[in-house]
Amino acid sequence: MFSIRVPATSANLGAGFDCLALAIDMYNTFTFTHAPRGFRGDNLIYRSYYAVFKYLGAEIIDIKIDVDSNIPISRGLGSSASCIVAGVLAANKILNFPLSDGEILNIANSIEGHPDNVSAALNGGITISAADNGKVLTNKIIPPDLIKLVALVPEFELSTKESRSVIPREISLENAVFGIQRTALLLSSLMNGNLEFLRFATEDKIHQPYRMKLIKNSEKIFHTAYELGALAVFLSGAGPTIMCIIQKEDDRFKSQLDDKLKNISGGWESFEHKIEVDGAKINN
Repeated sequence: MFSIRVPATSANLGAGFDCLALAIDMYNTFTFTHAPRGFRGDNLIYRSYYAVFKYLGAEIIDIKIDVDSNIPISRGLGSSASCIVAGVLAANKILNFPLSDGEILNIANSIEGHPDNVSAALNGGITISAADNGKVLTNKIIPPDLIKLVALVPEFELSTKESRSVIPREISLENAVFGIQRTALLLSSLMNGNLEFLRFATEDKIHQPYRMKLIKNSEKIFHTAYELGALAVFLSGAGPTIMCIIQKEDDRFKSQLDDKLKNISGGWESFEHKIEVDGAKINN
């Protein structure tokens, strides 16, 4: 028996659509035990587990999976990615680690469909990922210890499929340049600690304006968070969670925001987090 702990993730960080993500110190823990021969599970974790055996042409070793779930489902915090990463890592361990780090990420990406969340869940920190013909290239950065996160999670769900359906299939050159500029500025600001740039660096014109129309009161929450001193505010992944970056020493923001959220419909709750720097861990 062994367990795998996988962190939640927050993707896009504004304009970094499908390429940027960060890992959060909130976790799902998956416990794997032997199962009777012929036992087959049918959920995303099992399908990810079986995908490794198919990839390697190996005979499936049957297991039972139990989940201690702490990552909210359909809230834009990478719950699906955590399941995929756990399944792939479990199969790799049981088969005595035949896969390279790159193969693990490529398999996970093939299941998820985009590399941002799975890369951050595997590696921790803030990851920058690009996919090319099924192969994922990723880099990891750990920003200076100057910031922390506040996740604003509503009581309602928003499926990734629905959230993606409202994004235009084509964008203007002007909006493409806008996104490239912001993404580059965001990465440089996080690496060298230029916190004053973060608000501008997390602006977006590719997906956020369209997704926010599906999230009632999201514009009001953005405005309120900035009024209370947030350094940056952006949708977490496909939403509906809204993520704030604040200064590490700011001990007033969360309580002040909680007071404001009481008067905003949607059952919003705030949770303070740190960036998880290590990513998924296997515990024997």
